[in-house]
Amino acid sequence: MVQVVGISSGKGGVGKTTVSVNLGIALSQFGKKVIIVDCNFSTPHLAHYLGTDGFGKTINDVLRDGADITEALYHYNGVMFVPASNKVEDLVDLDIAKLKKHIKKLSNPEMIDFVLLDSAPGLGREAVSVLDVSENILFVTSPLQPSVDDVKRCVEVVREMGKKEMGVILNMKTRKRSEFNENDVQRATKIPVIGKIEYDQNVIDSLIAKKPVILNKPHSPASIGFMELAANILDVKYKPSPMKKVFHLFDNIRSLIATQSKEENFKKNR
Repeated sequence: MVQVVGISSGKGGVGKTTVSVNLGIALSQFGKKVIIVDCNFSTPHLAHYLGTDGFGKTINDVLRDGADITEALYHYNGVMFVPASNKVEDLVDLDIAKLKKHIKKLSNPEMIDFVLLDSAPGLGREAVSVLDVSENILFVTSPLQPSVDDVKRCVEVVREMGKKEMGVILNMKTRKRSEFNENDVQRATKIPVIGKIEYDQNVIDSLIAKKPVILNKPHSPASIGFMELAANILDVKYKPSPMKKVFHLFDNIRSLIATQSKEENFKKNR
């Protein structure tokens, strides 16, 4: 059975597209066939995170009846993806209500296992269309209260839509006491935390390099977190290799030093 999973967030800037891309590739590394669809039509970023551009057809063409969704499918390192257009003029006459019909065309269990929908943030029309289409919804949040509060609002909306499986991914987690931890998030949202991704400078470096961190820095803390997330979703065991653990420890120390340095510089410049 194909799982259509919405990757959503209450606000922007919490790493939703980073999660969509790296989770998709992580699932493919467990042998699953994955399609990632950029459903953030007004401010798309998926193609940038993959370091690709210059597409013949996009989801915008599909939603304007200018192409079949299979014509907008492209291959990238073991996954397939459907990009959105960056052109403002391609937002004209976009019929978002047709998203469900087109996503169903991708849901062939003989060809695909997961369709990941990279949503727009918040509860606007674009975001709600993804919540409606998806059977499973993963909310990405940072470990800060405003982000968690926004997820709570999204959860309330989803519950009004009917029975859907939901989970939270706690992203950009550091070791600060002021942050929400896993138990805090679960108590606040009333849904389980199914993945924790540590704050990792490698994610930013990989974004600049236009290559997903799981491919660019496979031994990094974030990459291990994405593999563990995929394993949780698939209900399989995942054990990082001893070499990955060494790199994980080294990168943890590097990220901690970088975070402390930024805080000290901020205090000096206040």
